[in-house]
Amino acid sequence: MKKLFILFFALIFSLSVFSQDGVQEKAKKISDEMSAVLSLDKETSEKIYLIQLKRFIDAQKIRNLYKSDKKQMKVELKQMQNRLWGKLKAVLGKDNMESWSLYKKSS
Repeated sequence: MKKLFILFFALIFSLSVFSQDGVQEKAKKISDEMSAVLSLDKETSEKIYLIQLKRFIDAQKIRNLYKSDKKQMKVELKQMQNRLWGKLKAVLGKDNMESWSLYKKSS
């Protein structure tokens, strides 16, 4: 029984770590893409990475919390998206955000 408990705990822990790695990879991919498209310096790129990482972690929490209430999940995710754009705009500035929006619409 003790071995089964340890195995279960190890499995849950490894899934948690694995999902965090996926979140980090997504955040890195987006921040790298933004850095390349907008020619960002290293400091700004790191700020973008942290904003994106928090975005994916928060989205994961929202999806888990509102699994059974899809309507509320959409509302929460939309609010999170609006906060994301505000944070990005504060770091990048209006011109870079417009450039990023144009890039995303064209790709």
